Amino acid sequence: MGVSVSKKSTSATSPGAGSNRTLIIGGIVAAAVLVALVFIILSSNSISEIGKANFEGLTQERLPDGGFIIGDPNAPITIIEFADYYCPHCQEYEPTIARIVNEYVRSGKARLEFRIFPTAGGATTVYVGNVLVCMEEQKPGVFWQAHNLLFQNAASGNYSDAMMRQLATDLGVDYAQALACSQEQDQVAIDKAFGESLGVSGTPAIRARYADGVATSLVVEGVAQDRGGPSAAMLIAAIEAAQ
Repeated sequence: MGVSVSKKSTSATSPGAGSNRTLIIGGIVAAAVLVALVFIILSSNSISEIGKANFEGLTQERLPDGGFIIGDPNAPITIIEFADYYCPHCQEYEPTIARIVNEYVRSGKARLEFRIFPTAGGATTVYVGNVLVCMEEQKPGVFWQAHNLLFQNAASGNYSDAMMRQLATDLGVDYAQALACSQEQDQVAIDKAFGESLGVSGTPAIRARYADGVATSLVVEGVAQDRGGPSAAMLIAAIEAAQ
C-alpha cells in the first residue's frame, strides 16, 4: 500500500510541475520579446538621429540667382543637390547628404547647395518651395531649419497646406504673409531651369562647383557622375580629391 500511495502522489504532482515550467518559459520568452522591442525602438531612434543633417552654426548664403548654399565660403568644392522633399528616392538619399554635411561641410572641406526640383511632389512641391523661400525672407535661417522637418513630414505623408501652416507657427513666421509673397515668388522655377541646364531630369541629382565656381558634373576618378545620387563613398572621394 505504501508503494501504491507513493506512485499516486508522484503522478498527482507532475502536471503542476509542468504548468510551472510552462509559466517560467513563457515569462522568459515574453521578457526576451520585450527586450528585443526596446532594442529595435532605440536602434530606430539612433538611426533617425544619425540621418539628420546638423546645419547649426554654419555660414548661410544665397547666390545671385537666389539659390541656397551653406558652409565655409573658402571650401574647395560645393556639392549641389537637386531634390524634391516628397520624392521617395530623395528621402532615402537624405542620410547620405546628412553624412556629407555632418562630416565634410562642418569641417570646411565642402559646401552644400540645395535646389528644389519638383518631381514626385509636383505642384505641391512648387507651393512648398516658394512659401519656404518667403518664410526665409521674413526670418533668415528658416530655410535650413525647415530642411529636415520637410523631409520627415513628406515621408509620413503630411505634405500639404496644413503642414506649412504648422511649420510657420513652429518657426515663428507669418504664414499669411509668406503665402501672399509666394504668389509672386519664382525661386522654384529658377532652380528647376538651372537643373535642366545641367542635364537634370529626375531627383535626387548631384552636380558640383569647383574652384572656378561654375556648376558642372561631379567628377570621381575622371568619370562624370550625372545619374541619380552618387554613393557616399563617391561624394567623399570627390571632396577629398578637391582638397
